[in-house]
Amino acid sequence: MIKKENMSYNKITFQRILKSGITKFFRGGLISVATVLVMSLSMLVFGGVLVGGIFVNGIISGVEDKVDISVYFKLDSPEEKILSFKEDLESNINVKSVSYVSKEKALESFLGRHKGDTLILRSIETVENNPFSANLDINAKSTDKFEDITRFIEASAYSSLIDIDSMGKQKITFRQNEEAINKLSNVLSVSRKIGFSVSGILALIALMVAYNTVRVAIYNSKDEIAVMQLVGASRSFIRGPFLIEGLIHGFISAVFTLLALYGILFWTGERIASAFGGLNIYTYFVSNILQISFILLVAGALLGVLSAQFATKRYLKV
Repeated sequence: MIKKENMSYNKITFQRILKSGITKFFRGGLISVATVLVMSLSMLVFGGVLVGGIFVNGIISGVEDKVDISVYFKLDSPEEKILSFKEDLESNINVKSVSYVSKEKALESFLGRHKGDTLILRSIETVENNPFSANLDINAKSTDKFEDITRFIEASAYSSLIDIDSMGKQKITFRQNEEAINKLSNVLSVSRKIGFSVSGILALIALMVAYNTVRVAIYNSKDEIAVMQLVGASRSFIRGPFLIEGLIHGFISAVFTLLALYGILFWTGERIASAFGGLNIYTYFVSNILQISFILLVAGALLGVLSAQFATKRYLKV
């Protein structure tokens, strides 16, 4: 019986807190509007950093995926041994994928690339046998793993199948382009670190601005809080309406941010696509809108609630 009475009391208390928080938001008038606008601007910065950071990271990952190692084999190398070598490479922890290109496929691709060049096509026709060798194209899980993969290839029992170039070296493209690949790997690594650092700083500034806005809004209610303390209201009852109000601020700010991002990216996506190699950030945003919406709504709610929590606890010493 006592347990049921407590549950009923808690339910009534929560309903009062909820109603009071909603009432405070609408009674706030210009203060509520100003708080939502400032939080929306802060959330817009956060959302822009979030979308831009993920998009740029995707571009970097795409560039990394295009960088691979090609291993060319001698013309008389048995196909079954090359395929066995492919299986060994696929079992290596640093290897993401391995694709086999047969001699016939290599010739077909070459003819396709030079379809309109009659001189090259005629010169190929004069050769009785297929001059192209089979090869394996290897993608690494990270560009800094190419060195380890190349060492694995060179130490393999199948290394004797690998063709030799005019310099007497095995035809492994990493060794031929080692300096360029290492430079690209360093550039991508530094770009990713800079991107994360800048994103973190901008997001932190946005959150601090939003927090201070909520704190100022709560400061205007200090007399109300003092009266509630004098009549014996509990801390949770005093703080509750502010948390509800902060939740509403955060939710509305997140919705405004989504609408603003949609409009901005719709207008700029096509215009700045050339700067990202033809990739449209608006298309990326739309294809991931559910995940981005969820992140922004959660971030907005947490920002509003936590800002109200810290402001009432630390600033007003509730």
